[in-house]
Amino acid sequence: MTVDDVRRAWVQAAEETGVPARLVAMGRPGAEGPTPMRGRTAAGWGDRLRFEAALAALLGDDAGRLDLQWLAPAPRSDAAKDRARARLGMAPRSEAPMEVGQMPPGVKPQPKPKQPVRGAPTAVPGAKRVIAVASGKGGVGKSTVSVNLAAALQARGLKVGLLDADVYGPSMPTMLGSFAAPTRTGEIFTPAEAHGMPFLSLGLMVNPDQSVIWRGPLVQRMVRDMLQKTAWPDLDVLIIDLPPGTGDVQLTLVQRTLMTGAVVVSTPQDIALIDAARALDMFRKLNIRVLGIVENMASLTCGTCGAESHPFGRGGAEAKATAMDVPFLGRIPLEEAVRAGGDAGEPIVSKSPDSASARAFAELAGRLVAILTP
Repeated sequence: MTVDDVRRAWVQAAEETGVPARLVAMGRPGAEGPTPMRGRTAAGWGDRLRFEAALAALLGDDAGRLDLQWLAPAPRSDAAKDRARARLGMAPRSEAPMEVGQMPPGVKPQPKPKQPVRGAPTAVPGAKRVIAVASGKGGVGKSTVSVNLAAALQARGLKVGLLDADVYGPSMPTMLGSFAAPTRTGEIFTPAEAHGMPFLSLGLMVNPDQSVIWRGPLVQRMVRDMLQKTAWPDLDVLIIDLPPGTGDVQLTLVQRTLMTGAVVVSTPQDIALIDAARALDMFRKLNIRVLGIVENMASLTCGTCGAESHPFGRGGAEAKATAMDVPFLGRIPLEEAVRAGGDAGEPIVSKSPDSASARAFAELAGRLVAILTP
């Protein structure tokens, strides 16, 4: 867009609408922020709005880069009054037309608007890789996957830590069987430890029988502190159990943290997959690598007859992964031992490594390691 482009659009808009408008001055296009424009017309506001709509239509996308302000109609020349104004050091009321690109006397260019500044993503001190485990909705076993994936990675010889960022429903202390409050020196947390893994959860700091009713800014600050102001030991991987959905906490963590990637958890049913797709879309829009989709509660094996059933559907997550062009990381069966181990603070991977679920988690960990290994 040039000054001549705006001049031509201005003349055409005046002809199309019949509004007698004159372009008095215009700043040079190309600078940051809106380009100031000044116009004069004796037309009423209704005609001015009609003219502005026509001008915007002619300029198209460039219209958003202009800031049009109307000046009061120029008064008629009065030689005697102009001489009186001159004696007072004031400019005449009737001035020669200004060239397009000039600013009228006494009118200062608008300052450049301040651009919103978002803190650049930062690495988590002590963690070589950071993996977010997410879901579009609750109830799909995201926390169970987080804990057992961490245990499976640890079983492969990696040093793994866990951050429970699900602040409104922190379940990690129960699933790991540890409720000892973390210590805090100044602003620095020392994480708790369970099953050989350092972990931090808001559930260690609040009464488990009381709800967390903090507003968004307080929750975001707490999550940032737990992530960045924690003395994490040297970790190969830090697993972050995100809250379900795509709200403030998720955005704060993802935007402020150098993420290695994200794992999306879903059950096979369509309702869960719709929300899982939203979570996946969030990561893509924020330029976070999606490492893959996990299908949890994929099948149920009868303990009596050995028959396999699929109470939540079959193959939905794999189909969604194919449709959205992301890796499918595997299926986790629905086993009572997984639920019992979570309630007792004993992850199935640690308690029963030969179970079907533990083997599935081991395969999931192996696929992730393969994806992350150059």
